[in-house]
Amino acid sequence: MRKMAVISVSLNDKNLEVLDKMEKELGLAGRSEAIRACLRAAEAELKERASLIGEVEGVLITVHRKRDEQSFEESVHHHTDIISTQLHSHLKNGKCLDVILIKGSADSVKSLMDEFHKEKDLEYLKFIQS
Repeated sequence: MRKMAVISVSLNDKNLEVLDKMEKELGLAGRSEAIRACLRAAEAELKERASLIGEVEGVLITVHRKRDEQSFEESVHHHTDIISTQLHSHLKNGKCLDVILIKGSADSVKSLMDEFHKEKDLEYLKFIQS
């Protein structure tokens, strides 16, 4: 077995609650396993992002809290050159769902995704390449 580094991580109550729920629901053997599962998922997302090269086309799906809608829309307006269609819907609990059809350079798509990731009220972001 490989030697593992022991690190310290600070989490707020909500993050800790999510971690414990994940551990229980997935039948993991502790918080460390839950964190490793999260890291594997993040690594897969980074590999998927790295595969975006040249001209890309697809759908970007986001869920964010409504209170940060103006900042979100500013990010969208910075990238109108790659956005062909945007569907915006108000959900329960003060959240918004956006389905955005995108066609453009991989760098532009990554730039838009980076802007969204910086939004503190972003809850979900997924790009599905066609």
